[in-house]
Amino acid sequence: MMRLPKHSSSAGSSSADAYYEDLVQYVGNIREQSERHIREGLSEDELEIYDLLKKDKLTRAEEQRVKLAAKDLIIRLLEGHPKVLVQDWWKDGQTQRAVKAAIEEVLDKDLPESYDRVAFKEKCDNVFELVVEFAATGRKWVA
Repeated sequence: MMRLPKHSSSAGSSSADAYYEDLVQYVGNIREQSERHIREGLSEDELEIYDLLKKDKLTRAEEQRVKLAAKDLIIRLLEGHPKVLVQDWWKDGQTQRAVKAAIEEVLDKDLPESYDRVAFKEKCDNVFELVVEFAATGRKWVA
């Protein structure tokens, strides 16, 4: 029986090996990201809001306040009174303003003092835009 010579680094096998390694790393990154909310002590929705709210160079105490803001904001939007996520709220300027005011109220109460007016407005706008996008596309926060 004749044996074929082994090529330790043929072009085909090295690119397949590289592809496999990239795929393994990609799957590991997805798994790590999907479990991140557990490590942070947040729900997936809270983590999404937290990521929009956090900024560089926060102390541990400030990070906790930002996490609290994310949690409080979800509670306010979904369960708070007066109810702001009414049916088709994102289609009407008045109901949009009510949602934005609720977001601003919670963030004003919960975000650390290190958030100046510019950062505060930016974070409020980013959260509001996300909530509108999700509601308008029927993914989340639709009454």
